[in-house]
Amino acid sequence: MRRGGLGLLARLATRGLSSVPFGGRLERFLLERTWTARSAEMLDRYLVSGYQNPRINVQSILLRHFLIARIGGTGSDDLAEGELRLAVELNEVLRLRAAELGVTMGSFLNPAKQAAVRRADESIADREHAFAERWMEALGGIRAKPISVLELACGSANDYRAFVEFGLASHLDYRGIDLTEKNVMNARRRFPDVPFEVGDVRSLRYGDREFDYVIASDVFEHLSLDGMELALDEAMRVTRRGLALTFFNMGEAPHHEVRPTRLYHWNRLSRPRIEERVRAQFESVRVVPVAAWLRERYGYAHSYNRHAYSLFAEHPRDVGRSHDRFRPAASAPQTP
Repeated sequence: MRRGGLGLLARLATRGLSSVPFGGRLERFLLERTWTARSAEMLDRYLVSGYQNPRINVQSILLRHFLIARIGGTGSDDLAEGELRLAVELNEVLRLRAAELGVTMGSFLNPAKQAAVRRADESIADREHAFAERWMEALGGIRAKPISVLELACGSANDYRAFVEFGLASHLDYRGIDLTEKNVMNARRRFPDVPFEVGDVRSLRYGDREFDYVIASDVFEHLSLDGMELALDEAMRVTRRGLALTFFNMGEAPHHEVRPTRLYHWNRLSRPRIEERVRAQFESVRVVPVAAWLRERYGYAHSYNRHAYSLFAEHPRDVGRSHDRFRPAASAPQTP
């Protein structure tokens, strides 16, 4: 690249995205710049504490229950329901303790803010593992062939840590990709025998229908709209059976709302637009508006994120499978 091109990239990285029309290469450059500036230690702690702790995060739990059903999980409905009820209870404990401490809860890469959230986490430390052993036992007797799963933007094995702890990982032929090499190295250090790779969700190197399921958490909002649509199309291309996707910033507006930040995006995605796009490929699509679901099912009105949504899509032959007792959206309010 010419020196002038490098200078342009540097200026764009400094000025931000508010008025920048950019293509795939520049978007990747800016995304990489955002995360590579962070220490590996900070990335390893990111999205695994506070409300994002996968042991108590409702969206992480719904994702696990979805996969448990697809491996032929024989645990009872009571086990899944009990785990969700405990998660609601512990989320409330966190909320109250954070208020007592004057701690702002969130997902932070700032060491001081991370440390403050971990102080609030101490209030649930003796109970957050309560269902790990029970799931390990419930899933231990399954002898079915593992299902293949690709996780997009896996971070430092954020959710995979819970897959291992809860006995789910041994039933998955799992592969995780992330754009940030530091995240991938963190994941490999934790799980050296698991294939974690550097990869771009907008351009997957895998073949059509190569995986049974594709899962992803909190990635699509950080992409440009063109990048988001590419990533969603790629996810649908490489899956045979279905998707399980988590969104942190979604709403019921008819159109996506573009919200560029300094180096990447914080868009609010339109549930109707995303659902329409997914329904073009999958006949069964269920969307869980998490805050409304918690309020209507559990009477809990303090969800930490009213813009959190989870989407589960499958082909009809998989929806009707036996052992589907953990379908997370079965009792969820229907979206408009």
